[in-house]
This record gives sequence, C-alpha cells and structure tokens, in this order.
Amino acid sequence: MRSTARTVRTVRPGRPARTWIGAAVMALAALLITGLGPASATDTPTDRLPALEPLQRELADNDLVREPDTAITWLRFTGAPANLGSGALHVVGRRTKEEAAAATPGNNVLPAYQRISRSDGTSYEVPVGLMTYHDEHKHFHMDGISRYRLINSAGQIVRESPKVAFCLVDLEIADATLPGAPVNPVYNSCSHNANATSLTMGISVGWADVYDKALGGQSFDVSELMQLPPQQYTLEMTTNPLGLLHETNRTSPKTTSVTVTIGQGVPVGVGGPRPGV
Repeated sequence: MRSTARTVRTVRPGRPARTWIGAAVMALAALLITGLGPASATDTPTDRLPALEPLQRELADNDLVREPDTAITWLRFTGAPANLGSGALHVVGRRTKEEAAAATPGNNVLPAYQRISRSDGTSYEVPVGLMTYHDEHKHFHMDGISRYRLINSAGQIVRESPKVAFCLVDLEIADATLPGAPVNPVYNSCSHNANATSLTMGISVGWADVYDKALGGQSFDVSELMQLPPQQYTLEMTTNPLGLLHETNRTSPKTTSVTVTIGQGVPVGVGGPRPGV
C-alpha cells in the first residue's frame, strides 16, 4: 500500500534571501532589455535643434532697378531664412558695460551664444560668433546667417555676397503644422540700443525672418552684366553657410535658387536699395 505521507524538505538558513535577490536581478535585467527600466535609452535627453532653410517663394521676389543718382543697376532680392526644425533658434548676446563703452561705429559687437533646449526641459549655451550693430539699420544683426550668389549659365559665380547678417525675428509663418510652432511671434526685436550689454533674437519653430529686397545688403550691382547680351542667371541663397549655428543640417547647409534674366534690353525699374529697420 502506497504511503500518502508527504516528505517535508528542510529549508536551509539563508536560502530565501538568496532566492529573492536572484529573482530581483533577473527582473531588473528583463526591464533593461525591454527598455522599460530606469536606464532606458528613451530617457536620455536629446537636443531640440532648429533647421534653417531659405524660402524660395521669397527669393522669387526680385527685380532690376536703376538708381537715378548713380545710374547703378541693382538686382534686388528678398531673403527669408525659415526654421523648420524641432527647436527654436534662440541667440543671446552679452558683454560688459566697459566693452559697450569702448565700442566704436563699425566695430560695435557682442559675443553671441546659441541657447539649445533639450527634451527634458533643460538647456545649454554654445558660442556662435558675433552680433554686430548696423548703423544703417539702427539695430544689431546676427552675423553669418545667409549667403547670396549669382551664377551664370556656365556655372561661374559672377556675384557673391559676404556673410549676410540678419536681425532675427518672427515675421512670417513658414509651416504652422510643425510641433511646437507658436501661433503668435515670440521674437520681435533686435535692440536699437547701440550700447546694449545684452539682447536676445531668434526664429521660432515654423516661422521665418524676412529681409525685403529694398533693404541695404539685399542686392547686387549688375551694371556691367546689363551691357552683355541677355542671359539667364541662377540667383542662389544658402542659410548658415559657415556652420556657425548648431542645427540639424549644420554640416550640409540648405540652398534654394531662382532664375533671373539680366542683359541688354531687359526691362529695368527705377529705385535702389535703402537703409531699413
């Protein structure tokens, strides 16, 4: 006859503790593998960077005008860098009162720093060159925002701007569907105070700054080209050409272009570039 008595195992002291620790280690390992644990890669903060792109529709706003007093023929063009990234382009300028007092016309600058926001709500700053006070425009500009080129049909650059500075503000909605795009402009001024010791400028996500073709710096002298037979040229705009600003496409700046016709017999208006605000 089979006995129904159960065999009772003797539990050695300390065994339950070791069993619990082993189970805990295995559970933690499983969480890490599935990405649900405290060290999950999804918890690592990431930078929310801007992404500058020139708007072709604005560059298409160009014309030829002859200045009455000088007889110079200008190719004028509007330029608009848009921010189509995941974070605002936020730039601050700072200097001491002594540095501001020592500034002179034509050499009035502030060291510039880009403030980069992160996904966890923190931010940090990196140096990005200079802000320069433009006596012509009566405010500060961020240096190196854009570059313009005029290229002939043979691929030769016949006109090129120096690094173009902009007073960075929200002037036009470029893409209101981008996450984080504000309904109203956030950046509105670049400080008209030539003695400023600090200032902020930038472009919000989904917005663009716009520099009208009538403003100084938004034109090429094409008087000599007007003496040649008419031909088509490529007018090109590139944003962040020197890679000063930190953005998603920093190592491959964005370029857009339009076609313009210049030469003998091409209609020319009357006007010229002017200082602006």
